[in-house]
Amino acid sequence: MKKLLISLAILLLGGAGYFTYDKWVKHSDLTSWSFIPADAAIVIETNLTANLKEFRGYPISSILDESSGFENFRSGLAFLDSINGNGGFSAIFKNAPVVASLHRVSNTDLDFLFAIQLQNISQNTFANAAIGRLKENGFRFKTRNYNDFKISEISKGSKTLTFIFYKNFFLASFTPYLVEDAIRAVSESEINAFKDEFAEWLDADSNGLGSIYVNYNKFGELIGAFTGKSMDLPLIAGDYDLQLDSSFLQLSGFSHAVDGWMTTHTQQSANFEMAEIVPENTSYIYHITSTSFSEWKDKQINYLRDQNEKIKDYQDSLKQLYDFNADQIFDLLDNEIGIASLESPRTRDSHKLLFLEVNNAKESLDFFSLLTERIALSRGDTVYAESYSENEIRFLPISEFPSTILGELADGFDQCFYMGYRNYLIFSNDLESLKKLIISIQNEDTWGKSIQMNDFLARANNSANVSLFVNIPRAWSTIQTELKSEWNDHFTKNASIYKTMDMAAFQYSYLDGKYFTNFTFSQPVKKSKRIPKTNANNGLQFASRLTSKPFLLRSHSHKDFDIFLQDSTNTIYYLDPNQNALWSQNVNDQIVSEVYPIDYYKNGKIQYAFATKSEVHIIDRTGSSIPGYPKALSNSVIIDHFSLIDYDKSRNYRLAITDTDGNVYLTDKDLNLLEGWNPKNLERSGHLPLNHARLGRSDIMISLQSSGIINVMNRRGQFLNGFPFDTKQDLSANYFLRKSNSLSNSSITIVSSGGELTELSLEGDVIKRDQLIKTSADSKFRLIPDRGANSFIIIRNEGNTYDVLDDTGNLLFQKDYLSDGPILIQYYQFGAGKDLVIFTDTSNQALYIYDKSGNLVTGNPLNSKHEISLIYSSAKREFQVFTTWGSNLELYSFNY
Repeated sequence: MKKLLISLAILLLGGAGYFTYDKWVKHSDLTSWSFIPADAAIVIETNLTANLKEFRGYPISSILDESSGFENFRSGLAFLDSINGNGGFSAIFKNAPVVASLHRVSNTDLDFLFAIQLQNISQNTFANAAIGRLKENGFRFKTRNYNDFKISEISKGSKTLTFIFYKNFFLASFTPYLVEDAIRAVSESEINAFKDEFAEWLDADSNGLGSIYVNYNKFGELIGAFTGKSMDLPLIAGDYDLQLDSSFLQLSGFSHAVDGWMTTHTQQSANFEMAEIVPENTSYIYHITSTSFSEWKDKQINYLRDQNEKIKDYQDSLKQLYDFNADQIFDLLDNEIGIASLESPRTRDSHKLLFLEVNNAKESLDFFSLLTERIALSRGDTVYAESYSENEIRFLPISEFPSTILGELADGFDQCFYMGYRNYLIFSNDLESLKKLIISIQNEDTWGKSIQMNDFLARANNSANVSLFVNIPRAWSTIQTELKSEWNDHFTKNASIYKTMDMAAFQYSYLDGKYFTNFTFSQPVKKSKRIPKTNANNGLQFASRLTSKPFLLRSHSHKDFDIFLQDSTNTIYYLDPNQNALWSQNVNDQIVSEVYPIDYYKNGKIQYAFATKSEVHIIDRTGSSIPGYPKALSNSVIIDHFSLIDYDKSRNYRLAITDTDGNVYLTDKDLNLLEGWNPKNLERSGHLPLNHARLGRSDIMISLQSSGIINVMNRRGQFLNGFPFDTKQDLSANYFLRKSNSLSNSSITIVSSGGELTELSLEGDVIKRDQLIKTSADSKFRLIPDRGANSFIIIRNEGNTYDVLDDTGNLLFQKDYLSDGPILIQYYQFGAGKDLVIFTDTSNQALYIYDKSGNLVTGNPLNSKHEISLIYSSAKREFQVFTTWGSNLELYSFNY
């Protein structure tokens, strides 16, 4: 990256030194294009400083202004402008036409060849002044001959610019052989220039800031400089105009293909309507449309069978074994196919979705049901199906099923679960991802419901045959894993700058034998950071000291969050989103649990369940208790933990209670004890409430005891094989459950207070056990899962020093707190790089919110005594923090 544009800072400073007006000759048969060799990957045609000045007027130029990769370019341009007065270079070369070609010049490096047509004596005068300044600044000059051409070199330190003045053209590059190739392009007839090689496909007209031409064969090789593996792209060439406005960069023009996968797409395209079900945590999605997939079917199947022998053999074996023809799928389709990759909090996980829009949902589900049953019968197996939130999810026992119709584009489905939703069939390689998709659709956390995403889609092409949509911040970790170390280091260093580019779309639409092309990049206007201030509009003061965090609760009445909290008099308060008190009542004791939404009557109206030390309460939004509540198990039971369990989102609730003696009770929603849990005696008190997880066909219950014992049970309270597992150590009061499609592929991670990091399979086997680095004998450790239970961090504490470690034990940052009281720590992972680590100093009632680099994102500490509640609005790009301290409830807003 450091060489990509710095040439512009130096390229005119040498060659023009050998230029005098006596040699000025116009040659109508030569243009700057004549010198660009055909093996260029990208060619840019623009006016040197006029278009650069216009480019600097747009927000996207911040990448040029701030990235370390362009530091030499910025300093070089400033040097040029200083030679004969401020802005001299920019004024004299304002309309100088430049053609710049980009080449892969080594295993990891790229470089430009510049060709500039010098037009007047002012540019010559400037060049002479530049020579003098360069000599004064310690640059060295030398010349050499190449094929009877005199080549010059100017160097300082390790940088050498090779250049030549030929007639009234100036050619320059930091890679000597690129200048030599330019000479050969005009002196040797067997060497083709770029424009000659691609003359039948490229259009020279430009209506934007410049034109960009792409040689897709060489562009695929250029990508290999970044990733180590060249790409075989299904196109030949393309020419595009560059357009900019306040929030978008757009390239538009035409691409050309010959005998590749792209040429199978010759049908009329359809609209991108499946955005309504694409979840917000999507990193990228390939989108394919056609108004006639039956027409595309033969082209696609023939292409796959011709190009991929492995897929051909797999299709044939499926037909022989199960009477399944892959081409039958195309007959079910309507207009859209989507292959989505989801952002994964942990790099070891890769979760994907396949969306098929179908003509008839019932017939399509029946087709796959019959296929599944046919396979199960032939294998002597049973059909796997489960209900989740009133949706049936089934297992399709065809590994890599999507690749049978889409090829390598849809690899990665080693297991395949599917469900129907409206007029879509949705497949995933991860059962949990389908369940989370259901919740995302219910909560309207999808692209189609996002104002920000709709703004972007309105600028992109809504109807293209083939599209790739990329959420750059969410795809960032995936991109980095593909990069070579040299490029990974650069993008890591400049991540905050490049991630200001929010979305990208690469789209191709068939039109009269070629493909109308849109490349769209969005860079939303960046909000300035501000220090939040508390005022009368975002805080309330109560009569008594508040003793709970502010609970944020969903309601059936609106889409925003209501607020629930308690004070020292045992009074609970229920506030609407505007902090208006709707009701309050005394519950005679302090709450010892979370507050859980519950649809007790299964009618879509929400109540709230929680527990005090002696009773379970269920209260509706008006403050009225459900008949029969509050209830106590018995007068002797002192409740230590309480949780609400809904196995499959069917609203058949279970209430889980753990008492202070280590007894675990599981009841129905009316507090009637269930078999195996009346009670289940675990002998020691629990660290946490009883937790439920469904993993494939199995429901498990997990209880972590303070004595270091991990209990994993089934729904009847029976221990799974290998459990209880005694770590024989004091455990930190939490764990991380890695969910997969089965018990055997899932695991529990725990950290002992002494720093032993252990991962257990749910069959009781130790997968790995590592001792984390102790900075002293007094170091204590704890595991902090994020609120969504997708990942975790580790805290290493010694005295007043707190080290934040990632999930492998690598140090993220360190903080010191002078406090006599407990430090509460929370972790929120919102995705797209927006991870927050939260420290609450209970003694000093101070709140610190950090990103994962240890930066205080609020600008200054806030007020808090208890754990906080935090929400993020992707539409507003804004965080809201709810805190309680003393008798105050406060709300802060910030962005970063």
